[in-house]
Amino acid sequence: MMRVISTLLMATSIVLAALAAVAADTPMPVTFSSVLELKARKPDWKIRYGSAASQTAALWMPPLRAKGPVPVIFLVHGGCWLSDYSAGHIYPLAARLASDGYAVWVPEYRRVGEPGGGWPGSAVDLALALDALADLENPRLALSKTVIMGHSAGGHLGLWLAARDASLLKPPVRVAGVVGLAAITDLAAYARGDNSCEAVTELFMGGSPDTIPEAYRQASAVALSFRVPVRLLRGVEDGIVGPQQLSAMTHASTMELPGAGHFDWVHPDTRAYERVRDAVFDVLSVSIQPRPRLSRTADEELQP
Repeated sequence: MMRVISTLLMATSIVLAALAAVAADTPMPVTFSSVLELKARKPDWKIRYGSAASQTAALWMPPLRAKGPVPVIFLVHGGCWLSDYSAGHIYPLAARLASDGYAVWVPEYRRVGEPGGGWPGSAVDLALALDALADLENPRLALSKTVIMGHSAGGHLGLWLAARDASLLKPPVRVAGVVGLAAITDLAAYARGDNSCEAVTELFMGGSPDTIPEAYRQASAVALSFRVPVRLLRGVEDGIVGPQQLSAMTHASTMELPGAGHFDWVHPDTRAYERVRDAVFDVLSVSIQPRPRLSRTADEELQP
């Protein structure tokens, strides 16, 4: 009987692996409409962290077989900072990351088109959502291993959040690293572009780079200092966020994926998802490296 069960389990594993391989072969680049067609399980928990309609956050937990506490991914959706695009389109990515063993916290936030949306209101909301994460009383959450991840305009906001002074974080949350997926890193350069998303930059910021240069400096990742690992991913076929947004971040680890466009990063059935999962592992591995031990000679030099 046990042999039969073992055989069935092995067969099931083979079938699941084959299905996963097929899913990962979804042709790239994908469109935004194909992302919207994806289905995702509902979050395990949803809370309100402010009084505005958009100040909510949702939590996906990994399967119980994932031994806790588990790292947390703070996942920020994009959409050109516009209220037209909600967090719902990133739920399939959140659910897949949860199935791979992470807890995933997805904040909604005020955006352009809503009272208080734009700079700095959108960024303030994410700081509040990170504080709200600290208030979750769940022993399965390893809040000291929180990875901030953001896509496109959400990548911009995620990078800003990860660069904040660690003393501003509400314990026990600690940012272990940040992953930008097609992230906007240089707002001044982006504002001078002419695609539909670039054109929103001045609306988001409340002015042009020439009229409010200091605000652009404070908001742009290229001008900020990071004390955590930074990993940036971009698709070679991305027509919304250009390669200069990647190369501008000289202090980040970067990768461009051939064949990928702008939306493949949030479509978990493409090969791009494998790189997303690798990036989370990379920043966690770097951030939890033990401090190197001093050599014996150096130890002796520190003796009184």
